[in-house]
Amino acid sequence: MADVPHAWLLRWLKVPSERQLPEGTVRVFNAAPAYLNYRRVLLALKQVGVLVGAVVGWLFISHWMPMILDFPYTRPIMYALEAFVWVGYVVMLPVSFFVIRLDYELRWYALTDRSLRVHEGVMSLREKTMTFANIQQISIQQNPLQRLLGIADVKVETAGGGSGSRASDADLDPAEHLHEARFRGVSDPEAIRDAILERVRRHRDTGLGEPTELVTRHQEPPAGASPVAAAQELLAEVRELRGTLASRRTS
Repeated sequence: MADVPHAWLLRWLKVPSERQLPEGTVRVFNAAPAYLNYRRVLLALKQVGVLVGAVVGWLFISHWMPMILDFPYTRPIMYALEAFVWVGYVVMLPVSFFVIRLDYELRWYALTDRSLRVHEGVMSLREKTMTFANIQQISIQQNPLQRLLGIADVKVETAGGGSGSRASDADLDPAEHLHEARFRGVSDPEAIRDAILERVRRHRDTGLGEPTELVTRHQEPPAGASPVAAAQELLAEVRELRGTLASRRTS
C-alpha cells in the first residue's frame, strides 16, 4: 500500500516510468544512499527551527501579547493564526520527507560522448546539459557532514558564468550559477571527475568536438630549401625595394 501514493504522485507529476537518457549515453551515475540521509538531516534541522518558531509564537500569544496589546478579538485572531500554523506544520512534515525521498529516486547524472546531463527536481523538473567543449573547471566540494557520510559534490563550470547569471535552485544551493552543474551526493567523486576530464581532454585535443583520437601531421619543408638560401632571397628583395624607393625620390 505504501507504493500506491508513490505511483499516483508520479502519474500526477507526469514523470516517465523509465529514464529518458540522451543519445550516446556511456555512463549513468546516481546519488549515493547516504545522500538521502544527508537531505533528511538537513530537513530535520529546518523542521526543528520551524517548531521552535511555532512554540515561541504560542508563548507570545498566551503570555506576552496581553501585556502589549489588549484590543478586543485580538487574542482569538492570533490563536486562529497559530492554529493554522500548527496544522500546516503537522501536514507538511511527512509530505516534505516524502518529497525528499522522491527527489532522491528521480535524480540521476549521465555522461554521453559529447556532453553531460544533470536530471533533478520533483515539483519542478530541472535538466542541465553541458558540452565537454565548453567546460572550464571541475572541482569536488565536501562539507563536514558530507565527509562524515562519505559523499561529496562534483561541481562543473562552463564558460560565460558571471555574478549576474544566477538562477534559483530549490535544492541545497539557492544561488547556483546558470553555468554550473553539480553531481550532488555521489560516493565516487574522483571517478566522476576523472571521467569528465578524460572527455574534456579528448574534445580539446581534436578541436572539433568529436570524440576521436588525436591525429598529428608533420609538414616537411620543400626539397632543397635551407635557411641560407631563404636569407639570401630575402636580402635580394630588400635591395630591390630600396632601389625602387630611391628612384621615386630622385624623380
